[in-house]
Amino acid sequence: MSRLFLFLCIFILSSCTMLGNYRKSHTQSTSLVQFLYPDGKLPLTDKVNPVLNLPLRVGLAFIPDKVNNTVISVVTKNQLLENVKVVFESREYVAEITIIPELYLHGSRGYSTLNQIKTLYQLDVVALVSYDQVLNSQESLLGLSYLTIVGAYIFRGTGYNVNTLMDLAVVDVDSQSILFRAAGMSTSKDKHIAYAYHKKAFHEKQNKEFEVAMGQMQGNLVLELDKFEHRLRNRDESEPIEVNYRKGYSGGSVSLLLLGLLFMFAVAKYSREDKSI
Repeated sequence: MSRLFLFLCIFILSSCTMLGNYRKSHTQSTSLVQFLYPDGKLPLTDKVNPVLNLPLRVGLAFIPDKVNNTVISVVTKNQLLENVKVVFESREYVAEITIIPELYLHGSRGYSTLNQIKTLYQLDVVALVSYDQVLNSQESLLGLSYLTIVGAYIFRGTGYNVNTLMDLAVVDVDSQSILFRAAGMSTSKDKHIAYAYHKKAFHEKQNKEFEVAMGQMQGNLVLELDKFEHRLRNRDESEPIEVNYRKGYSGGSVSLLLLGLLFMFAVAKYSREDKSI
């Protein structure tokens, strides 16, 4: 018993020396500005006004990570993009949205790269997703409240605090203009776990926080798409965007679902009238 008590005293003293052993991890994709203007020179001249052909063909992609050590798993990235794709597909003025493999954005940047992707996939605009995440971890005596005793062994606890930002920008490649943006944030609370499992929990928490931030971004994207649709339908002289309509599209606000319901109503009414004759 005395030996165990002595061991506990030694462990607590050693833990005190580790108090404030603070680690900070900052991971992010290449920022939108860094990707679009890799030379750091922002345009000084006036841009050409955007000319949009409705319904739009949209490309969707993650901006590549700064290094090849991404913290978002491929599965999580794909699922996040699929969720964003659904939001765009719900819009009547969007003809189709294509997820662009991140591989096509690696190695080169700028509008020249986006123009190649635009030509390859026959797109009108490209939606680019970037992220920024800061994780703080600290070994401290707070971990002692989660002691795990296996014989004479005690495992430390590690606290986490994660702040995550997701940002989406819809870019018109020809005019080199950003049409609109939507962002989402997530701030986690501290969590203390057994030190032996902190690496696994670290990656799980990172991916979870990306999902939370992306969920908020999707909600904001719905609002921004509503605002953008209003801009397109109610353009005035101050609106720089010019709109053209593709063959067979008039820009009406009647959705396919509404058309289907009207068709079903007409069939039902015709059937009732036919029976009454």
